Amino acid sequence: MRRAASVLVLACGAASAVAATGGLTTSFRACDVVVPAVTRAAPWLVAFPKEDLRFDAAIMLSQLRRTIDGEALTRAFETARVVADHDDDNPQRRFWMPDFTSPPEHTARWTLPSDGKARVNTNRVLIEALHCKENGWRPETMAYVCGPMRDGGGYESTHALWALDLARRRGCVTKAEFHRCARPIAVELDAAERVPLAPARSLDLDLFAERLLMLAMAGWPTGRLEPWAHELLRRQQPDGSWTVPGADEPAYHRYHATAMSAWALAEWCRRLR
Repeated sequence: MRRAASVLVLACGAASAVAATGGLTTSFRACDVVVPAVTRAAPWLVAFPKEDLRFDAAIMLSQLRRTIDGEALTRAFETARVVADHDDDNPQRRFWMPDFTSPPEHTARWTLPSDGKARVNTNRVLIEALHCKENGWRPETMAYVCGPMRDGGGYESTHALWALDLARRRGCVTKAEFHRCARPIAVELDAAERVPLAPARSLDLDLFAERLLMLAMAGWPTGRLEPWAHELLRRQQPDGSWTVPGADEPAYHRYHATAMSAWALAEWCRRLR
């Protein structure tokens, strides 16, 4: 009980204030279903074998904990952080260490594709956006994100929108520039999200959750997000994970899908608070 209470505290404190004024609003009812779902997922994340974790586990949990936190999520993050800290010069450590710096040659000197068709690792774009205030956000990177990087609603497009949002929040992209580039990507993700979900593997859930997350962070209308959030809630397994039982897949795909789903739902809850 103590663990569950510690997870609930951040989301429910504001809800209690609303209750005192005459009842919960729809937005706080959303958090009322999200927080228990994340609470159920937290022990599953804690129990996941450390040797199977990868760097981005720390990214997902650090961002999830900005909205919903607690004893179990803290333990899960600390385990993930130990793994990620082995890569001690990775520029993405800034996600949980705001003062972490990287030189321009590690963030904004990578070579963009020249043929308009090839794509680079999505982390390149995220890293440039994450450090753009100090090291710059190149016009050619903006052009790449707005065009050739997109893949019709898959992981390339989700990361394109994520990078744009990071650059916007750091003052590297104006509001007008953001909307001009982000809206077509968001429409693309919206269309892909509306396709009925029939997951054959955990990464199908993962991509569904990632599209929801990026649309929520970028400011997509909450009314459009709501049915997808409820669909994700419905897909949670009895053990707390977001996985596809029996799927032949790497173990970390199940972890990524679970952490991503929890983060996406937390962001939806945050948008509605």
